[in-house]
Amino acid sequence: MRTSLLRLPISALLLAFAALPLAVSGCKAKATAATTAPPPAIHVETVDAHEEPIARVLALTGTLKGKQQTDLAANASGRVLATLVERGSEVKSGDLLARLDVRAAALSAAEARANADITKTRATTAKRDCDRYAALLAQGAIAQADYDRVADQCSTSGESIAASQARAASAAQMVGDGMIRAPFAGVITERYVNVGEFVRQDTKVVSLVAVDSLRLEFSVPEAELGAVKQDGKLTFTVPSFPGKPFTGTVRFISAAVRESTRDMIAEAVVDNADRALRPGMFASISLLVGEAPLPVIPKTAVVEKDGRTHVFVVVDSRLEERVVQVGAQKGDVISVVRGLRTGEKVVTAPTDAIKNGQTVN
Repeated sequence: MRTSLLRLPISALLLAFAALPLAVSGCKAKATAATTAPPPAIHVETVDAHEEPIARVLALTGTLKGKQQTDLAANASGRVLATLVERGSEVKSGDLLARLDVRAAALSAAEARANADITKTRATTAKRDCDRYAALLAQGAIAQADYDRVADQCSTSGESIAASQARAASAAQMVGDGMIRAPFAGVITERYVNVGEFVRQDTKVVSLVAVDSLRLEFSVPEAELGAVKQDGKLTFTVPSFPGKPFTGTVRFISAAVRESTRDMIAEAVVDNADRALRPGMFASISLLVGEAPLPVIPKTAVVEKDGRTHVFVVVDSRLEERVVQVGAQKGDVISVVRGLRTGEKVVTAPTDAIKNGQTVN
């Protein structure tokens, strides 16, 4: 064999060696083709996406607030003698929240009452003088000028009494304001003062909020203003209770659009008898704004992956995985807002075994 190769021409040897890589690559190509052969066709159950009238829902966001809430001010000056509530305390209207040292105000009130009594006594004396001077004038015993001087005192005595009584009432109110009371029933969310602190009229004492009924404040884009109606119903969810719907009724609608944001503020009243909701919670709102025809598919056809909604559609005998936007549910079906057309074939119950691009029979 070695002798026969040596006798071959050099050109023939070169051609023989050049053909070797081609033969090897051909073998590799056959092996690769064998390993990348498409998987066999599979059978899947499908349903045609059909159109149904579906409730059109406007997705909004809002914040829960107390139906009544306030940062209650002292409305008086003095040192805090006692605080009678803590954060989370439940109070009724008129309950005592804090007590101030109003001894100085009490002395001022006593003085004002005494001055009012003196003014009243002086007015009585002046009236007697007026009656006496009137009789003397009728008898010609005094001059008209003398009578007029006394009569002027009589005419101003009523105003003097009213002024002194107003000062006494004001001083008494300062004493009463030293007893800081709840203006409405609710829950204390914050207490700002402690015993020994000196407060003034504008010092915040507590934050008080009514929680049995809440207000849900939300903004509506200008393009959707027609969808918001007085007494309209809405549903919403909060992060604290995922998947649990709450309801509310639209009660208050702003009369103007905000120029800076081109939206309008509205509020819904929310019953909170069980006190599950708290003021300040963030709410994801669904506002019903009518009906529109949309493609619907079985809820079992929807697959959640990485926070997105997927469906498998059969196109030209192959599976096509799509990301879709779903809308409202209606019984056992769910609407598709974007990503699917009416009449397309959708896999009714996709499993982990099916993949994008697979052939179906």
